[in-house]
Amino acid sequence: MNKLIIWDFDGVIADSEKLWVSVWLETLKKEKNLTLSEKEKLDLLVGIADKNKKENLERYFPWLKLDADFMQKIDEGEVYKGMHFMQPIEGVETVMQDNRFEQCIATGATKEQHSWKMTQFKWIEQYMSPEDYFTVDMVNHGKPAPDLFLLAAKTKGYEAKNCIVIGDSLNDFKAANAAGMKSIAFVGAEGNNTPEYRQKCADTGVIAVCATMKEVKQAINNFANEINLFNAKDSYSR
Repeated sequence: MNKLIIWDFDGVIADSEKLWVSVWLETLKKEKNLTLSEKEKLDLLVGIADKNKKENLERYFPWLKLDADFMQKIDEGEVYKGMHFMQPIEGVETVMQDNRFEQCIATGATKEQHSWKMTQFKWIEQYMSPEDYFTVDMVNHGKPAPDLFLLAAKTKGYEAKNCIVIGDSLNDFKAANAAGMKSIAFVGAEGNNTPEYRQKCADTGVIAVCATMKEVKQAINNFANEINLFNAKDSYSR
């Protein structure tokens, strides 16, 4: 295999992004009497690691301080909702079955967070091992910095041109661009498939915006064909 799929997890493999956002919205309302607009929710919470959510909110609302007690409530809420309500995205396993690609996960979650999430997704070990999971605490800078995707590619032994990122957030696509990788926008998770968000994804330069895993499979096929053609031309020129 000379190609690598780098998966985001929340909102792509698991329909969980809505759960984490709901925990933040509910906790902000209960503990701080703060309600976010739809735009603020998208800009400050969606597709962002918890550490960066906290930083975003405190920067946007200078009066807001989210202490350790608040973050503990976030952790507890995410574990509860994740253990009771997290489900895989329909059709995701059919994409993982594509044996033309090696596959790994690069998530904005910490190792601890990702570990308990994976207790409900043991079936993924048919397609990749725990050593193929890359978490935000393994790098200095999370998405939209390219560090996590570059670490995954380097560890797995792939050039950036032969990697494709499947993500759901603008930070995924910005990170992929910075790493020199192509990306596919998956907008099939609840709340993402709107004309406005699809356009924002397209504006980042993704190779496809997909609402189903069937569409993702077709986009991957197109990418694989393009890479094979490119590599064949490169070999011929030498």
